Amino acid sequence: MATAKSIAADIEAIPGKKENLRKAFEELQAHSSSLASFTLRWKDLEEHIASIQASIEDRFRELESKENERSVTFMPAHAAVAQPSEKETIVPVIVEEEPEVDPRPELKSFCLKMDGKGLLQFINQNRKDLLNIRKELNRAIRAAPDPAKLVIDAVEGFYPAKVSGEGPSEGELHANRRTCTLLLERLHVISREIKPLTRQKATKLGKEWKKKMSQDGGQNYVEALAFLQLLVSYNIMSEFEADELFNLLIPMAKRKQTIALCRDLGLSEKMPDFIQKLSSKGKQLDAVKFVYAFGLADKFPPVPLLKEYIKESKKISQEVRRKGNNSAQSQNEATAKELAALRAVIKTIEEYKLESEYSPESLHKRITQLEQQKAERKRSAASSALTNPKGQAQQYQASKRPRPSTTTATAVVAAHPPPSHFSQTQSHLSLVDRSPFMASTGPYGLGGNSYIYERSSSAYASNPLGLGATRSPPRSLLYPDSLSGSSLYDRSGAYVNYSLPGGLPPQYNSSLYR
Repeated sequence: MATAKSIAADIEAIPGKKENLRKAFEELQAHSSSLASFTLRWKDLEEHIASIQASIEDRFRELESKENERSVTFMPAHAAVAQPSEKETIVPVIVEEEPEVDPRPELKSFCLKMDGKGLLQFINQNRKDLLNIRKELNRAIRAAPDPAKLVIDAVEGFYPAKVSGEGPSEGELHANRRTCTLLLERLHVISREIKPLTRQKATKLGKEWKKKMSQDGGQNYVEALAFLQLLVSYNIMSEFEADELFNLLIPMAKRKQTIALCRDLGLSEKMPDFIQKLSSKGKQLDAVKFVYAFGLADKFPPVPLLKEYIKESKKISQEVRRKGNNSAQSQNEATAKELAALRAVIKTIEEYKLESEYSPESLHKRITQLEQQKAERKRSAASSALTNPKGQAQQYQASKRPRPSTTTATAVVAAHPPPSHFSQTQSHLSLVDRSPFMASTGPYGLGGNSYIYERSSSAYASNPLGLGATRSPPRSLLYPDSLSGSSLYDRSGAYVNYSLPGGLPPQYNSSLYR
């Protein structure tokens, strides 16, 4: 069973592995011209990986929280009283429940010296031990003469400047930004005192980050989270419009910590506007989550939101089929999307106990119907592959160089006949010089006393070289007719009328079977 330390180490290794994947993807993309259906972009793949990584981190933090709560449960009564119990907050308030540990000397030294850049670098270089460093950070930062200034100096490296045209790798950049976010979260927990000059510096830094996110054409989850945490930790939310913050929160609405972040940003009174924005962008399931988190079920009934989500998912599935010309691949993709939407709605109904208002029975029936259709398409495809094996053969033949037909080859040779003296001057190459004891047989072993070199060339009408012409005088044999080759097993072949192209019957040496 994996320990929390090993899980944390695996999570920290994700950026490096993603960087290796990006390099491999770029190598594959260099050959995209050879693949007609290669339409995948790295940005799409990166967003998918980021979504999975965020889900893993959310789950890991949730498990850490449960582990800490369990440790609190078994504490003595007098000690348990001192522990705060806040159920509503998730992140970053959850770090309050983590046990504090005396920091290692190096970590504490950076804080005492107010060396923010050194602190950031030290954590980045020791990310394999991040689980223990997280527990030491609270006391280490608290030991600094000015914790707020220490952290703002450290997170200035969130967007590191390029040196000599080369910057950090994507994996290093991601790790650096996660460290900055961690420092901002810790500051929010341990220090509420922000000096005016430090707050002013944080405001300037926040505007720079916002501008850089806009220049990138959008922001990823880590950038948005760090920016919003900066506003919370230094209490500078009023410097930015609520709509600007909503635009950053919408893409991360499915994250569990977003609810706590909205409260910390002071957006509780504006949640109706946020819920409407979520619904208008097809995020009705996330809207339901915020409806219950902020007690707005009377104003935003959840059932209509869920039904609207089902309706939108069907439209999306139809659009996928249309763009794919209703191909088997597009049908499977559309079915997968609709199935995922149906299951998500059922999960929401069960989570918020809405069965009495919205029975999931019809949704289960639709899931069964879609799964049956998917299975039927799979069976049809397998059956088609078995009954029509020529498809692959034709595709293979199409890629081969066509061979000239017999008629074409004959015509070419006939158009350029050899010299008339060919059979005389080259007689040593003709068929008449076969070994004299090689008897001639008919089709499939049909016996006969005539030999190929005693046949007239007219018997081989398609033989343009005139090979096998009648010898004059006939050549004598070493053996009498009584000892000449007979038919195969002394019986005539069943296919006596079978002949090979060009009029030449197949020859078999019956002596091989004696």
